[in-house]
Amino acid sequence: MKSNSLHILKGLLYVSFIISLLTALGSLGIAAYIAFIGDMNFDESNFSFLFPIQTNKAAISLFLLGFALYSAIGLIVYLMLKIIRSFEKGNLFTNYQIAGFNLIGQLIIWLTILQSAAEFILSLVFKSRIEFKLEVSGFWLLIALGAFFIVLSKVFLQAKKLKEENELAI
Repeated sequence: MKSNSLHILKGLLYVSFIISLLTALGSLGIAAYIAFIGDMNFDESNFSFLFPIQTNKAAISLFLLGFALYSAIGLIVYLMLKIIRSFEKGNLFTNYQIAGFNLIGQLIIWLTILQSAAEFILSLVFKSRIEFKLEVSGFWLLIALGAFFIVLSKVFLQAKKLKEENELAI
């Protein structure tokens, strides 16, 4: 019998996966439209995301960044879904779960660092100024979440070793 909370979590992850893929494809589509069809009239009052969008090059850069970020988020959610499916099958402490948690943690950390670096570079290029943002709640929280998944993979590795030792002892 499936756990109700696991079922709800799986449903939320499916919704998150679909939203992240749709957002990634939408960002890619807008970037392609601007790059190939292209003559968009940008007004600073209408478009301002990370920086005021005034040129096609700025818009393409921003939407390609969005595509990359939401694709990576989709990959993280997909890996979580696969791990939950393995839990539903009754498999615990498998090499796949250990590697999956480790990869999820590394992806979250790298995604957070690369997003901050991209925002810094895009701000430097398109605003012509250097901006440092020290967001305690956002950046460091995501780094801690990534580290948590890496530690969780180490815990699963130790649990797998203990499980194998216990099976040998019996």
